[in-house]
Amino acid sequence: MRILCGTDFSEHARQASRVAAALAQRLAEPLLLVHALDFPDYAAKSKAGGVFRMVKASRQKELVQEAGRNLKAGASVKVQLHAGRADEALVELAEEGPTRLVVVASLGRRGAERWFLGSVSERTAECATVPTLVVRDAAPFEAWTRGERPLKIFAAFNFTLTSEAALRWVKELQAIGPCDVVVGYVDWPPEQRARIGGTGTLPLVGNPPEVQAVLEREVRAQAVEVLGEIPFRLRVEANWGRPDVRLAEMAKEEGADLIVVGSHQYRGFERLWHTSVSRGLLHGATMSVAVVPLSTREKRGTDMAPPLRRVLVTTDFSDLANLAIPHAYSLLRGGGTVHLVHVTHPDELPGGGHRPGPPDSWFEARHARHVQACVEKLRALIPAEAARHGVHTEVEVIEHREVTKAISQAAERFGVDVICLGTHGGSGFSKALLGSVAQAVMGQSHRPILVVRPPRE
Repeated sequence: MRILCGTDFSEHARQASRVAAALAQRLAEPLLLVHALDFPDYAAKSKAGGVFRMVKASRQKELVQEAGRNLKAGASVKVQLHAGRADEALVELAEEGPTRLVVVASLGRRGAERWFLGSVSERTAECATVPTLVVRDAAPFEAWTRGERPLKIFAAFNFTLTSEAALRWVKELQAIGPCDVVVGYVDWPPEQRARIGGTGTLPLVGNPPEVQAVLEREVRAQAVEVLGEIPFRLRVEANWGRPDVRLAEMAKEEGADLIVVGSHQYRGFERLWHTSVSRGLLHGATMSVAVVPLSTREKRGTDMAPPLRRVLVTTDFSDLANLAIPHAYSLLRGGGTVHLVHVTHPDELPGGGHRPGPPDSWFEARHARHVQACVEKLRALIPAEAARHGVHTEVEVIEHREVTKAISQAAERFGVDVICLGTHGGSGFSKALLGSVAQAVMGQSHRPILVVRPPRE
């Protein structure tokens, strides 16, 4: 493996090459220092051939001198003068040989022009098949590689495969030297309300407590799955604006030296349809940024999935719907929790009736008795041997006007591994078939679903 660094000999580029050299020395890997000479107009004219050769010789000399400075730092350095545009050269070279990382400066020249963010840095990050480190300050990296201090990393998370790739790269950095890691996530409150559920007006600041608890649990679980035993702190915040802006602010508040973010590497017309957090951070963050492409994500193997620990099973108390309950418990023979749930309409009364008019004390009392009766019916359905197998049961009657949405939101709140449903049967207040509910839940929920069919007569 090698580290690839582009330079235009500016002060910003020298900082990038110092970081690249420090990493190469720490990893005992070679550093390839590249300068792109982009003189297509001059080179094409015979009269300018002499000028082009003079510029080429001058840049070659500068490149060798830059390599000499990095050799003094202890790195094994090779140089290459490349004809063409800088970003294209770096991407091409990264694909030609086994490259661990591309390091570029946030500012610099591109041929006779200035390199500016959105040109070399952004285009390299959008096209390179390996992580791209955009350096704004070399000092934290140099101190870190010398073992003088931990590297303060802010990892931007968003529940996508790109987040997994970014966190895995953070784990690689931890292997180089100690890191102080913060995993940051910002959510859009209306989206989480639709996914997790809740009542009342959404607050303008922060998440409702139940939503905050679910999000923190989910982010922590996925981060631990990738980072393993590496310690990290968690920041989960509601955000009504652009996620990249708030993530950059959070990283600054944490005093981060580096933001690590995954990228789908959208280009061309795709950029018009997809909001790129990585591009926004490249433009707006005040610290160094590492962009990790999705292509670096480890392919999932064919190993067995981890044991199930939480299962959601729903019933409308019909015989056919109740058939799913034993199957739900059988999934947890090694222990765990079954969430045994019934969904009732907020206006439902005992015996299947509904509130005839505006709510009043008479209705509230009868509805409360109906809900309590449903709770008792759920408890009566718990298999007698469940406790002996180490299976804990939590029963809940959910009041909701839409059965499908209630089930999907409950699965998110509880963080279940599987949803267990019967295929058909009267569904109480809605009179819909449970088979239709099962089909609708499969269309809404991203969680695995076990559908239990009735026995043949």
